Amino acid sequence: MLDEAERLTSLSRYDEAADLAFEALKASESGAADRTLQAKSHLTLSKLFLQASRDSLSWEHACLVEDMAVGEREDSLRAAALLVKGKICSYSNLKADDNRDDEGIGYLEKALSIAEPRGWKGISAEACYFLCELYVNKNRWNDVLDPDSYRKAGEWLLKAEELDGGRVSARSLSTRMRYLRQGNNTRDAIDYCLRFLDESSETDYLKRYQGYDHLTVLYLREKNFQAATEAHQNFVYYAQMYMRQKGDDIMQDLQVKYQTELKDRKIKSRSTLALLFGLFLLFSLAAIVQFIRLNRQISRKNKSIEAIARSREMLFAVIAKDLYDPALGAIKDSQTLDFIRKWPTMSEDEIRNRCASLSEGDAPMDPSVVKYISDLMISKKKSLGTKGLSARELEIITLSKEGLSDKQIAEKLFLSVRTVSNHKYRIYSKLEV
Repeated sequence: MLDEAERLTSLSRYDEAADLAFEALKASESGAADRTLQAKSHLTLSKLFLQASRDSLSWEHACLVEDMAVGEREDSLRAAALLVKGKICSYSNLKADDNRDDEGIGYLEKALSIAEPRGWKGISAEACYFLCELYVNKNRWNDVLDPDSYRKAGEWLLKAEELDGGRVSARSLSTRMRYLRQGNNTRDAIDYCLRFLDESSETDYLKRYQGYDHLTVLYLREKNFQAATEAHQNFVYYAQMYMRQKGDDIMQDLQVKYQTELKDRKIKSRSTLALLFGLFLLFSLAAIVQFIRLNRQISRKNKSIEAIARSREMLFAVIAKDLYDPALGAIKDSQTLDFIRKWPTMSEDEIRNRCASLSEGDAPMDPSVVKYISDLMISKKKSLGTKGLSARELEIITLSKEGLSDKQIAEKLFLSVRTVSNHKYRIYSKLEV
């Protein structure tokens, strides 16, 4: 977040940069507080407010950075905070009475004493450039140029350029132009500007428009109006190109940000759809499993019910067919009847097994079952006329005795098969069969 805030600051998008820096500061203060990260966040905010010309806010955060850096023994952060404070003193020279030149020199010399022994050339060079600026400022309010201050300004400028690697940078150009113009070294300043333009790239519009801006003023000092006009025309051209480039950079940055957000939205949308589809499949699978399980349970119950119904139907048919056994009625020999009636009685399990075997096909009645039913009728001395049987029920028993099936009985009495079965069911209930 801090790196992005510095990048946005370089694009002059100060409000967005400030939001990110404050967010980083908030993150560093929550949970396990990180004092070093807090100091870095305050330093980013201090630099940001300095570039946005909010000196009081920049000063407040720089002081916080310095205090935290001392407590955490972070010399690099302390040197950076002192450098910011020195810059603020350099920028605040609005009137001779309230200038802070000496105060700023103190901050910058202290920052240099920390950075230079440790080989931090970046901070050291910047401190030297601003020391030159402050000594130039000291001559700003003098009616007569103070040679000592001007000499010190030159010394700091040479040291800054040496630490800067001898390259002609935008910072060295700005500082050297102030220094040379204050000493009326116009020709040296023009030569330096021309060298600066030669070393800068044709597409580095910022440097070129700065160089031609200085050249315009310098040629006017020499009263070289033609050269000043040409320099001014170049200044206008490169200023326009720089503004266009800066606008393009901002537009490109916004385009990248838009594409990134659009891509993130698509990813989130696809993730949401995938999640919903996954949940749908999961619920569908659960529903199918539940449906199969219930279907199997229903199928098992249906088979059980069908088996029970078939067994009851076959058992009722067997009993109805043999309520009166024609075979026994045809036997006149008492010895044979006694022999048949003395057959051993079957157990209940055997009777169930025999009935089940009958339900599987149209097999003839087993003699053992015939004996069991006959013994049942004889032992209970059932009388068909004393159990509340109706005329229709007696008629159905009579036809059953003749060996007719339910369908044959229904045709004979002009009834439905279902009605005949219902009559038989009531007969079994009355006879407690």
